[in-house]
Amino acid sequence: MFTIKARDLAAILDRVAPHRFRADDAANELDALILDCTPGHLHAVACSDRTLAVARTSVAGGVWTAPVGYGDAAALRAWLESSKRVTVEHVTSDRHQQLRFTEGPAQITVPAAPHVGRLPWRALLRLVLDARDHSQVGRPVQLNADDFALWGSACKDGEAIEFRSLGPVGTLVTARPDFLGLQAPHTWAGPTPGEGWSSSLRTRLFLFAGAFLEAGARYADCTRTVWAVPARPGPGEEPTLVSADYAAVTLPISQVLAVGKFLTRLPG
Repeated sequence: MFTIKARDLAAILDRVAPHRFRADDAANELDALILDCTPGHLHAVACSDRTLAVARTSVAGGVWTAPVGYGDAAALRAWLESSKRVTVEHVTSDRHQQLRFTEGPAQITVPAAPHVGRLPWRALLRLVLDARDHSQVGRPVQLNADDFALWGSACKDGEAIEFRSLGPVGTLVTARPDFLGLQAPHTWAGPTPGEGWSSSLRTRLFLFAGAFLEAGARYADCTRTVWAVPARPGPGEEPTLVSADYAAVTLPISQVLAVGKFLTRLPG
């Protein structure tokens, strides 16, 4: 449980909300926004067929992950408009994950979305940030929102626009065979892009009964039922698992192991 300014929570929702799959896309099982908490940050994660977006804000929270359907995320975003500072709780009720947002007597409860495909965003971004420092990677291209708005008119029919760094000269912009542009370089006095994200991207392992489990990871038992670990338990608490199907039932790990016998970590 932690408290957060409503505008800070709304801001990270707004920054990732445009990144989603089309309703007719075959991969729309990933069409959910993920709220993911670490001890230092609350993350909002979203993806489409071509993009991945992660925004974060500082909190003093626990360790949990909960997928949220876009309809529920929109309802939460609207509720935040009339709020100033809210308390956020990750809870289990009637064997289902929920996120509870409270300000005084006002409250909204958001259920975790069932049957959402796994999105290994931490692993993907670790690879990207490692590649950034590789000797074969070129100079970064830095554009602000106003720049993107200007260059967006270069293509009207959905064609790709290419941005290629020319070092101190600027950035070459190409679009279709009949458009060339040059963007003057920005003076960037901020931190290196991606710097300071190590705490958000590290794995979230914890030890239980002599075995390591990871918050957010998926496991299969001997019956081939797939389970997700939604949160790292507090001291002395038993971990819970969420079934990765439409039922999305949450059970103590002891009940799962009584039937499933063992858990095998799934890739991804």
